[in-house]
Amino acid sequence: MKLKYKILNKINLYSGFFSLNKYEFIHQKHDGEWTDKVQREVFSGAHVSTLLPYDPIKKEIVLIQQFRAGVISRFDDDYLYEIVAGIIEEGENAEETAKRECLEETGCEVKKITPIQGYFPAPGSSESYYELFLGEIISFDGVRIKGLESENENILVKSFKINEVKEMLKNNQITNGLTLIALQWFFLEYYKD
Repeated sequence: MKLKYKILNKINLYSGFFSLNKYEFIHQKHDGEWTDKVQREVFSGAHVSTLLPYDPIKKEIVLIQQFRAGVISRFDDDYLYEIVAGIIEEGENAEETAKRECLEETGCEVKKITPIQGYFPAPGSSESYYELFLGEIISFDGVRIKGLESENENILVKSFKINEVKEMLKNNQITNGLTLIALQWFFLEYYKD
């Protein structure tokens, strides 16, 4: 059934690093009837490009760690392990953004890029839409610090062997949803032992 709805009103409640809008709407229910008026606050969303950096020669995955304000109320003992992500800038497409962000956040140039999946990470509260890619790169030994100072980024970058990443998944060390989706796809659809 195709989604049917009518927006009755949209009010901007806040504009800052994120924007918050209040929607008043009605929508058609599964039985064909219409709901009463519904009010929801929704974060104005970004169109985001994301990339899982993978070195097919060394069989390594590159993960990053950086401060995330959204986790401090529940998780304060370590940084999250993440993949590369960034907002698609005007004049760029998702693939170009993924390549640019990979270079900025990891120092690794993408040699080959493969689309994985587009999805809504939190459709109950955000308009954000993410496009996910696999990027083949040449990894590095050790640890790097990357990111743009102009964006206050301080990103720890590290290459992990495939077995290390599998253990991290088994031990619940990876708790970022975007990273979990990328790695699940990687192990189910792409990587063969």
